[in-house]
Formats: sequence, structure tokens, C-alpha cells
Amino acid sequence: MTTPQAHDNLAIPDALKVYAGQMYDADGHEYTPVNMWEEQFGSVVRPFVEANLNTSLPIARHVEADNTPMDEEGIWRTKFGKAPGAFDMDRRLEWMDRTGIHRQLLFAGSIGLYGTAFYFRADEYPDLYKSIQGNRKGYALELIRAYNDFCIRTARRSDRLRVVGIALQDNVEDLIAEVKRMIDGGVRAVWLPAATLPGGVSPAHPDLYPIWDMLEQSNSPVLAHVGADSDFLKTNAWRNAPAFQGWKAGEEFQMDPWTLSTLHLPVQNFLTTMVFGGIFERFPGLRFGSCEGTGQWAAPLGQLLDMWHANSHKFTFGEGSEVLPIKLRPSEYIRRNCKWSLFDIERVDEYISQFNMPELYCYASDYPHPEGGKTPMQDQYDKLSKFGDGVVKQFFCDNGEWLMPN
Repeated sequence: MTTPQAHDNLAIPDALKVYAGQMYDADGHEYTPVNMWEEQFGSVVRPFVEANLNTSLPIARHVEADNTPMDEEGIWRTKFGKAPGAFDMDRRLEWMDRTGIHRQLLFAGSIGLYGTAFYFRADEYPDLYKSIQGNRKGYALELIRAYNDFCIRTARRSDRLRVVGIALQDNVEDLIAEVKRMIDGGVRAVWLPAATLPGGVSPAHPDLYPIWDMLEQSNSPVLAHVGADSDFLKTNAWRNAPAFQGWKAGEEFQMDPWTLSTLHLPVQNFLTTMVFGGIFERFPGLRFGSCEGTGQWAAPLGQLLDMWHANSHKFTFGEGSEVLPIKLRPSEYIRRNCKWSLFDIERVDEYISQFNMPELYCYASDYPHPEGGKTPMQDQYDKLSKFGDGVVKQFFCDNGEWLMPN
């Protein structure tokens, strides 16, 4: 296991240097450019490389090597494949040393992310990557497995890199097997896309208990993340109006106001199902993280679920017929079992002032995606400093450590 290196040239705000080497980043990405996919993930990805080479996406920009200087400009202002440590994981550890980060959740940003998006669109959109024929969804699962192999290799390299494997399969049996393979291989975090039924069943279904048990026993969080959830409402035609045209398209999601205002809905639904389904009652040590899905809904969700829980008897068949398998109020499970990483632009200070739940929110850089901003640490510190050192430490250190424990 590698440990943070003391660095006399930290690229962080002076006020946070006291926490250097103790901070946790609850949302980063590997970002391997298309021309490096086969070298990074193996020959199985070659047809997908060819299908992506001529797109206009930033991921398709040719990058010769991960060699951008590790200076202030590179660390905070260079994005995508040219960012230092974008795909060379040894350099990512150096980037973490320079930014005072002990551990980082490392989500997919290349073949894993694009392969997952392809899985959900392979049958419905035959013109998408139309050079790939045959069992398109099956091939997408091969891409995801290749990415999970990369996660296993990277996890063995350093415990500081908490690479997030992708838990996506057509059925429960295969889903359980893939989660077990990843955990046995050293992966300590998994992403379950929130817009789909895991293995085809509800997150509260007993068939998934073995997965929740494995994650609880290994202190590995189950994570939701933006990037494969746009079909949650079955159609994106809601945004087909002049007011929503002409907005930027990010790597993981569209950036029009409708999309940005609804991207949390799949995660809210998934988490509600887990809470009311008794998953956190049955598995009290299970850790859940919502990453890059905004955090303004976290505390209000607890209020909403508490209301339905308190009045659930009004909707049953009479005295003694209530069957909710929970002993605590829903908001108590949210406080105990959940964390949210935030966009740089979010007013975390207002969330804390309104709801007094500072234990929910974590620092995230989103590196090397541009949504993370150019001064994320300073931006968030400026919002939190008025609450004192205790809340600052919770946000930058303690809450992230809970998602990435030893």
C-alpha cells in the first residue's frame, strides 16, 4: 500500500494545508483517450476504438503520452486526456500528493463509461456505433468486464486509488458473480447504475441480499453516479424544446437546464427503494454514496420519506397490517448510511444552514472533468469556513474517509 508523500509544493489553499494527506476526494475519473484504449484495456476493445476514433468527443482527441507538467496549470486548469495523471495511475498518485489527497474514488471515464452507455442504447439505437454488429449488448458487457479487469489491476497497485468497478449484468446470478470477482480482486467500491433494476430486480429484492452482504462485509460502498441514467424517464423528449437547445454536452450528461434539474431523480428513486425496502435495516453497515448527482435533495428526501413513514398506517388494510421492514425513521438511515459528493457550484453552506446535516456532504474534484472547476478546494472552503474548523474537516476529510475506509 502506498502512502501520501509529504510535499513541500502543495497546490492547495493555505487554509487547507493543515489537512494535507488527510483529505478524501469522493469523485475523480480515469480518463484514457481513445488512442490509448487498447494498450490500457486489451485487444477486446479494438472494434470500439475504431467506432469512436472519428467522433468529435474530447475522449477521441489524440494524446501521445501522460506527460503534461505537474504544475499549477496542469493540476487545476488542464482537463480531459491531457491532464496530468489522467490515465497514468502512478502520475495520478503524484497528483494526489500535490493536492493533499489521501484517497480518491476513481470512476470510469473511458471504456467503462462509454461501454455502460452503449449497453443501455445498443438495441434501441441501431445507428449508434453501427459498425458493431451481432450481440451488441453482449459486447458492451465484454467492454465493462475489461474495464473491471483494469480496476482490479489498479486496486492492487495502490489502496489510495479506490477504483470503482461497474456492477452491471443481465441477471442476478451473473451480477453477484461479477461483484464477488471484483471484491475478491481487491476492488473496494462498485457503481450500480441507478436508472436500471440491478440484474432485473428491485434493489430491495431478497435475491440481491448476497451483494449487499458482500459490500457490507468488505466495507465497500455501493455508489450511484451520473452517466448512464438519462433513460430513467423512458424518454428524453422532455428536453426537445427550443429553450433546451444549444447547450453544452458533457462527457457524462447533457448540460441543458432540464437535464441538470432532473439528473438526481434515478438516484433518489434507487435510494428510496433501498430505505423503504429495509436494506439498511438488514445491512446496517452498508455504505451508500451518491456522486455527482447534486446534493440539494439529500436532506429534503429524508423529510419526505419521514412523512410517508409516519403516516403509512393510513394506506394499509388496518391495525397491525403495516409491513415496512424498518425500525428507524428513513431520515436516520440517510444520516447513518449515506453520503453525497457535490458539484463545485453547489451551495453546501446553504444545505448545512437549512438542514444542519454536515455529515452528509463530501469534497469532490471530478478531476479531470471540467465540471469540477478550476479552484474546487478554494471554492468550497470559502463557503464552509464560516462554520468553523469542525465542519471544514468533516467535509474535506471525515465524510470522504467514511466512503473510503481502511
